[in-house]
Amino acid sequence: MRSIVTCVLPTVLLILLAAAPLRPAPPPESGLEKKLKAMTEKLTSELIDIRRDIHAHPELGNHLPRTSAIVIDYFRKLGIDVRTGYADSGVVAVLRGGQPGPVVAVRGDMDALPITEETGLPFASKDTAVVDGRETGLMHACGHDIHTTMLLGVAAVLASVRDELPGTVVFIAQPGEECCDGARLMIADGAFKDVVPEAFFAYHVDDTLKAGRLGYTSGFMSANVDGFTLEIKSEGCHGASPWSCVDPIVVGAEIVTALQVLVARELSVHNNTVITVGSFHSGSAPNIIPESARLEATVRNYGEDQRRLLQDKITRTITNICEAAGAEFDLAYAFGTSSVYNDPALVREALATAERVLGSKAALVEQKPEMGGEDFSAFGTVAPAVMFNLGVVPPDLEATAVHSPTFLADEAAIPIGVNLMANILLDHQLRRAGPAEKKRS
Repeated sequence: MRSIVTCVLPTVLLILLAAAPLRPAPPPESGLEKKLKAMTEKLTSELIDIRRDIHAHPELGNHLPRTSAIVIDYFRKLGIDVRTGYADSGVVAVLRGGQPGPVVAVRGDMDALPITEETGLPFASKDTAVVDGRETGLMHACGHDIHTTMLLGVAAVLASVRDELPGTVVFIAQPGEECCDGARLMIADGAFKDVVPEAFFAYHVDDTLKAGRLGYTSGFMSANVDGFTLEIKSEGCHGASPWSCVDPIVVGAEIVTALQVLVARELSVHNNTVITVGSFHSGSAPNIIPESARLEATVRNYGEDQRRLLQDKITRTITNICEAAGAEFDLAYAFGTSSVYNDPALVREALATAERVLGSKAALVEQKPEMGGEDFSAFGTVAPAVMFNLGVVPPDLEATAVHSPTFLADEAAIPIGVNLMANILLDHQLRRAGPAEKKRS
């Protein structure tokens, strides 16, 4: 019996192996892909120097004269059509390929944050500015120095193959992402008046992923950033006779609690929603009921329908509580940055490119939507858009933290990001070009 098994098993294994479906071999590197990779490697040292220069001299908001001058000069040296005057310091550069094809765009934001840097890096920022009447340090604590640098790198790489490039690539150097509505203002100022992209791409650095890994989300990626300011009014009275007036602190406290009940009991658990009252100011003495209470809140959710539904529910809740207490009130509700929606079809296509370029499906990390905001969403009102998260956690750290004075990024992510985005854009153009232009020769 043992001898029969010994003879039969190899035969059975051979049959099973022959019948098993073969995994497709990864496609070989094309000539164009090799050119992009070689150009990226050639540029790496130069790009790291640019990143460090921008990092050492951060600028805030929409007025970024030094940073935009670097960007303009770099684009012009590449022989790319440069356009300025959008949202103060915004820059648009248009690279026209040598083959027919569509228009695609890629964005890099340029502005920094009012944070005093504590990284100890030799190129750490020492610059300061007066913000809200107080002098503070400035820092690229959200990776926009890396975003801008990669934008320039992708432009240089694709410009090196412009004769073989189908269509047109638009490079958007955007100010004012952190505070000042830069994306919407660039659109309003006519950034795409005569050259309208059919798709937009962007990166954001990811403080949880190592260099070489790419985070992605299909559908909603970030939240609407809305909010309200509420002032509850009273005549005020002595704390020993609270029946003599409306107590705005009690009314405000009831509202804070009711808003959390609203989230838990009036909204579907499938629609992520956050209401945070982060500021509640009232009174100046322990025995006096004050004349007013002021509340400020942030409201996070996804999609236009959900944000309007939430505005109605919050307004109703506040109105009913104040009227029941006999309190006069002023409510100012505002819509801010819209949620980023990553077009699923563009995500699928780009991930196919990313798996090939990064060499492994394991390098692709699916992520859940975040409740933070990103004004890249404005470009999604022009055409379908996708933002990917690029890993930048240094090798010796488990994680790093954006918007913190100690944020650190692995510069090895810069050439990885440049090479990958250049391939994503090229593949996008090749997929949509005419038959004669679809060869990655």
